[in-house]
Amino acid sequence: MIYTRYIPTDRIRSMKIYINKDRLSLSAIVERERPDLAITGNFYGPDWKPVCPLKADGQVVEYDPEYAYPALCWDQGPDVTVDVVSKGGLSACQNYIANCAGIYHGQDQPMIFGADVGGRRGRTGWGLKDGALALVAFPDGSDGITPLELRAWAKSQGWNDFILGDGGRKVNYYDREAGTIIEGKDPSQNLILIWLKKEEETPMDGITQRMMTRNPCYTSGRTITTKGVMVHSTATPGIMAQALAQSWDTPTAQAAAHAIVDDTVTLQTLPWTARGGHAGSQAGTANGTHIAFEICEPQECRLLPEEWEPLKRGDTGWAVERLQRELTARGYDPKGIDGSFGPGCDAALRSCQKDLGLEVDGSCGPATLSALADREDSYLAYDPAETQDYFAAAWSHAVALTAHLCETYGLDPMTDVLDHSEGHALGIASNHADVSHWFPRHGRSMDDFRAAVKIALEGEDVSELDTAVDKLSAAGLIDSPDYWKGGDYSADNVKQLLIKWADSL
Repeated sequence: MIYTRYIPTDRIRSMKIYINKDRLSLSAIVERERPDLAITGNFYGPDWKPVCPLKADGQVVEYDPEYAYPALCWDQGPDVTVDVVSKGGLSACQNYIANCAGIYHGQDQPMIFGADVGGRRGRTGWGLKDGALALVAFPDGSDGITPLELRAWAKSQGWNDFILGDGGRKVNYYDREAGTIIEGKDPSQNLILIWLKKEEETPMDGITQRMMTRNPCYTSGRTITTKGVMVHSTATPGIMAQALAQSWDTPTAQAAAHAIVDDTVTLQTLPWTARGGHAGSQAGTANGTHIAFEICEPQECRLLPEEWEPLKRGDTGWAVERLQRELTARGYDPKGIDGSFGPGCDAALRSCQKDLGLEVDGSCGPATLSALADREDSYLAYDPAETQDYFAAAWSHAVALTAHLCETYGLDPMTDVLDHSEGHALGIASNHADVSHWFPRHGRSMDDFRAAVKIALEGEDVSELDTAVDKLSAAGLIDSPDYWKGGDYSADNVKQLLIKWADSL
């Protein structure tokens, strides 16, 4: 029996070449990587080195330079093509896998192979048919099939390109949707792994998809019964959405949210119905009931007491520079403002601690931070004005995303939306403070957030608000009336500005 699969490229989420250094079985690889499809790759020699050109995730694998055959090439997967890779292994693609080719761009090719490859045996093959990725597997058995016979079969099926895969005790083929797994007696030295898009991955306006196809929350296939939306913030100041998604997109990741937002983008990182890893591993029952997203925090959130990490000699970076500036402003010389906690900074901090009646330990821990942040305009105090533009943009993205999810899943924003800290209070999430440690610094609360989502869902009765905004604008307290419409700011904030405006009359 011949097993085949044709995959339109717009169904491909991503592809990779799996170098089987640990000589794992196909079952073990499927369990570890959770692909939708897997197939044995190209020929390897007895020293576990590929015979033909191979490049995986931008790294050229050492191979026998005598052979240069057409290769399946791609960067992420949807861009898959077939082209000849030079003997020098040069190609702009991030991935290519070459082997003995029978058909190249519709033309028969002389199939050159040694005696160890010929004869009747199990085979795999891959290529393109009418722009779709084509896979074939002929299992090991008493009959087998020759390379020329398999090439003739591919030609009869209308393949535009056919490249012979490895075989003979190494026919490994997996198709999750079909429920097919063919496991060779020997492990494959390399495999092509493919992940397909889920139906839930259709993007909406304003959302960019960047699925974390290697994260266990994606590969496990576990789903949730959606009961709500949980709002998080990252507690990793300065790490933005794309970088965070990349760091979580590994088989060993311990966390995952369905989306990540910052001031410029909203990324969907998991199918909305996937079981996430955002509420903790112990009390985190919300992992099975809530869609979750993370709001990235700007660098300045490093100064929030809840996120402060003590600084000591040998540390470097932005926070050290802030400490040096604060010591200088207080009259203590750290011997430079360079972001490097050296002996000069250590001596200046100890002198400052002594004068403030603090423990003199040369470490800027919570107590020292509190004392140093107490000065007006302190460099170690979180100043909402520094990050207000960022906060307003991230808030807007978060509100729009939550409104979309509430509309899609029939959720009530006033009762079905909560943050991590509220989830902990309900016993369905671990003990984290987000977002209640950050939102109030900008005059916002989760009640304000829920109200903004409701406004976005239901439309706003703006008659009274418009009047108030017009007055504020006329008084010069805001730049543009439009900036206040559409739920960008809470009623409490508008009220406070109205009071300020009235006091100015």
